[in-house]
Amino acid sequence: MSLNLPIVRAVAAQLVGGIATVAAMAIMRNLGWPAPPATLSIIWGVVAAVATLPLGLARWWLPVQAAAPVLLWVMLGLQPPGWVFPAVFVVLLAVYWNAVGEGVPLYLSNAKTWRAVEKLLPKRPGIRMADLGSGLGGTLWHVADARPDAAFEGFETAPLVYLATRLREFTQPRANLRIRFLSLWRADLRNFDVVYCFLSPVPMARLYAKARAEMKPGSLFISNSFAVPDVAPDEIVEVDDSRRTRLLVFRM
Repeated sequence: MSLNLPIVRAVAAQLVGGIATVAAMAIMRNLGWPAPPATLSIIWGVVAAVATLPLGLARWWLPVQAAAPVLLWVMLGLQPPGWVFPAVFVVLLAVYWNAVGEGVPLYLSNAKTWRAVEKLLPKRPGIRMADLGSGLGGTLWHVADARPDAAFEGFETAPLVYLATRLREFTQPRANLRIRFLSLWRADLRNFDVVYCFLSPVPMARLYAKARAEMKPGSLFISNSFAVPDVAPDEIVEVDDSRRTRLLVFRM
């Protein structure tokens, strides 16, 4: 498995944390200091988080790396049934599937960002917008309600996230909204007037190249927060939210 995959680098950082913890335990025992499991799990998590930094992982990995050993210690102390661990793993994998394979975690947009995206949509009726990595569908449901004269399509491949949005589609149907279980790399962008994404730095260069090759002249490619390497956006929309979100707009 390639070291380029974020999950491989995350495991490597945890191995560094484990080795450091074994060394710390040996030193503490030689000095006659207590080495309780809680202390060792904290040491492990802190070292793993620090080891994450030079490996080029996104900042959101830091609390995950720090918390993982502590949570494992807590779970072992509770002595849960054996099926709990694989069940938790499967659920997390189903939610963060794209973080493992594509380096794209689950990011959720807020209401202020939804409204900012809505304002960027062309005013003419009949436009089509794609949300690549549509998550739980917050952006799509907002723009679908705001623009009943337009059509919207979401693409999502994290299994549990997709099932959640399909359930929402069933309970809150919109005539102009469709959710598809399809990789963004297989999505045909030729017929969309607007393509929106909130992904990560990892796929942006490749995705922008795909958009340039497929999208029609005059269409908009909008990236929430993440820049395209070596390409300046045509417009930057500053969103007045706690994240200080920026929408990077590229005209094809």
